[in-house]
Parts: sequence; C-alpha cells; structure tokens
Amino acid sequence: MSEVGGPRPGLPRSGKRRLLIAGVHGIVAVELIQRLLEDPRVELVVAVDRGPCPAALLSHDPLRFKFASADLSRHRQVENLFVLDELRERPLDTVVHLAFRGTPNEYDPSSRDFNVRATQELLGASLQNRVEKFVFLSSDIVYKLGERGDFKVREDSELDLDPHAHPVLRDALDAEFLCRAKMDSPDCEILVLRTSGVFGGGVISSMNLLFESDPPILPVGFDPMINPTTKERLVRDLMLAILLTGKGVYNVAGVTIGPLSRFLSERGIEPLRVPGPLLGLANRVQRLVGRTRFHAGFHSKRLHFSLVIEDARFEEAFRTQAHLVLEAGSKETTVE
Repeated sequence: MSEVGGPRPGLPRSGKRRLLIAGVHGIVAVELIQRLLEDPRVELVVAVDRGPCPAALLSHDPLRFKFASADLSRHRQVENLFVLDELRERPLDTVVHLAFRGTPNEYDPSSRDFNVRATQELLGASLQNRVEKFVFLSSDIVYKLGERGDFKVREDSELDLDPHAHPVLRDALDAEFLCRAKMDSPDCEILVLRTSGVFGGGVISSMNLLFESDPPILPVGFDPMINPTTKERLVRDLMLAILLTGKGVYNVAGVTIGPLSRFLSERGIEPLRVPGPLLGLANRVQRLVGRTRFHAGFHSKRLHFSLVIEDARFEEAFRTQAHLVLEAGSKETTVE
C-alpha cells in the first residue's frame, strides 16, 4: 500500500515538536509521553482524556506538559483543544490518536459513537488547523482470519468486513476509513499503524489479557503462529512515526515469530486446553469467577488461525532511519 504524495518517508522532521496525545489513560500513552518529554526537540505535549490526569504524569514540567480533560467525541470540546492559551504562540504540529476503546472490557453501547466520532473530530480539527502530522494507532484485528496462502499478512491483505464481527472490529475499520479518505491531504501526513498484539505490564490488549488469565484457556489441537510486540517496542515505533516523515498504512509487529504455545512456555505459563466447542463457555465461567479479563468471542478465530503481520515496509521506511532521530535526541540531551 503506497503512500499518497508527500515527502519520502523516513526523513527527520524539522523544527521542534508540539503534540497533542489523545487518550492518555493507557500505559502505552503514559510511557510515550514520558519518552517524548525526555527529548529536547519536543517543545510541548498536550495530553487529553476524560477524567483526571494519570498520576504518573503529574510531576512533569508545566511549561512543556499540559493535561486537558475533554470528551473527544464532542465537536466544541475538541475545537477548544487547538486554541488553548499555551498554543497561541506555538500551535500544534502533531496529533497522536490513542483514544480508541479497543477491548470488550471497556466497550459499552456508547463506545461506537465515541470511537468513530472521536476519530472524525480529531482528524477534522487537525486538518482545519493545518497540523503537519496525524497518527492513528489501529490494530491487526482489522485483518480477516482463516486459512491463507501467504504466511505473513501485508497491509494490502484482505480485511474483515463481516457485519457480524465484534463492534470493536467494525469501529477500527470505520476509524481507519476516515483516515484513509483524507490521506491525499497536501498539508497533513496521515499515518495509520496496525499493531500486532502487545505484551507488557498494565497493557490492556486482548493478547496480554489472555496471557494474564489464570490459566489461559485454549482450544485443543490449535497452536496459531503470532508475532506480538512489546509496549517498549511499540512506544519506540510511535516515536519514529512522530519524528520522521511518512504517511499511509503500516503494520508494526514484534521481532519474534512463533506458535502461541512458545510464548506461553517462555513466560512459564501452562494453559488449560478444552475442546473447541467448549471454549466460549469455559471463558465465560472464568470471567464470572474473576480469573480472566480475556474475551474469547472478541476475535473469535484468533486462537484457531495464525496471524503474523508483515512489517517490512515500516522497518525500511522508519526503523532503518532510527539513528537519525532517536540517537540524535539522546546525544542532544547528553550535551545539555
């Protein structure tokens, strides 16, 4: 899936960064903001979510960090974020959209309106205010699962358009389509990152919730291939997406490919296997007694079919250029 116009991907963006990070109550967002504020090229970070500021972010320099409480699905509240006092002399140049309710644990009847409207409002305000870069963090749940000819799934592989799929999957596709419809914008680089399952303490991803189950329950006779990433690697990939030029849709995944059982074994986890028809019932009982937060019906075929996503395009366009921005930022910090 080629980029639509714009400069060659992987070039360092010039100037200081002034960012809005939308959806900051997740651990990935918190660690991304901490990493950004360690970089002297980041002038200002505006963190936005409903409710109070995460405790881990309270100690940051108020001249470089601001928290704003807002409902991102509300047009006026999103508009107000772009005219904060702190932005009068230095407007935003980057928006990172992490405010997506992407797991069944946080999904309720209002979530669909929020997921789609928040994307629409953030993207619309970014374009209206001539923001240079808009990054949306999507997921590999958008790909169709099942028997496939290719071992790895590329960005142009078939998407799951099943109208009966879980609403979270449909929301992710709708949010992506909103972004892709505007990718020919001459003033804003719109970047969609489809990440594989994410591991890490405090991460609320389907894959991580499965591994935190006591015990993980898997179907007999299936051992799908996966290449999950870690929160540390994902934060580094997000940093590259922010600091380097590039637009379009890219996969981001972990380094290691292997069967699900291998990743469990490496962590000393012994799963319980049940016949496939009993998987849903066993999972519901386990949730009722508080032994898991994983929903087997969320991505119902995920424990049966392999999903290894190919991220060679992101590797070539962004990771191979990491020395131009990440190491440079570390040296600048050391000099200061």
